Amino acid sequence: PPPPRSPHKTQMPLLLVPSVALLGLVLQPPSPAARSVRAPRAGRVLLGWGPDPVWSDQSVESISDAGEGLKAITIDAALDGFGKGGQYLQIREPGAEKAGIFAIASAPGASPLEFLIKEQPPSDWSPGTGWLTGASAGAALEMSQAMGSGFLKTDDALEGISTVLLFAVGSGISPIRSVIESGALDGKSVELFYGARTPAMMSYTDKFAAWEELGVSVTPVISQPEGTGWEGCTGYVQDVAREKGIADPKATALLLCGMKGMAVAIKEMAEEAGIPEERVLANF
Repeated sequence: PPPPRSPHKTQMPLLLVPSVALLGLVLQPPSPAARSVRAPRAGRVLLGWGPDPVWSDQSVESISDAGEGLKAITIDAALDGFGKGGQYLQIREPGAEKAGIFAIASAPGASPLEFLIKEQPPSDWSPGTGWLTGASAGAALEMSQAMGSGFLKTDDALEGISTVLLFAVGSGISPIRSVIESGALDGKSVELFYGARTPAMMSYTDKFAAWEELGVSVTPVISQPEGTGWEGCTGYVQDVAREKGIADPKATALLLCGMKGMAVAIKEMAEEAGIPEERVLANF
């Protein structure tokens, strides 16, 4: 018979929660309560949220610099379940147990699939991204189906809304780009507040003009402008938006993707302005 278990040691099932800028928020290791789930069957990785991944063999089509510490990566593949801006998927090395979770940067229906990947070291909860950001075109990978419901989780999510404010920091611009280019915001007054530490760390600046043509007013914000020659808005996106003011809170919705501190501050700003919590939308 198997030896008795030690009363001082408890084997926990593997929960894979990558600490990457997936949805804009840096995901933290799960709480003890979140870890109290049934043990997975052999060979199965339990996420603790979302569907089980269905893996397909794919490869990197192209990889290029997209800002300091950021890579633009394309994968030429059909993607089941991708229909809304803000969705994401999992990518891993072939045969690896751990996977990273990445927001999809391209719009539904666009080809190839595009991603904005932050260079990140491995941790207890994540394989890191170095294996991918350091790859070359043709590198093999395994990719899941599309996951999540995007920013606009119901068809009437923007019913009665005339103004949409978008907030993104760093690689959080990835799913925001997807919803901009998806056409889901057509007919709305849209303003994007996009923050980065320095101009060199800001991606997609070459797309700002095209977004403006789609009706999106773009306000880039730099939080550490010293020595960069930056002449635009400085500080944090939520502070710049607060200073501008919200003209019609009752007809305004906010979409956000960024670090936890930014999300908390934007929710506080929305509450101060009288915008209901259900109109502050994240992509998870």
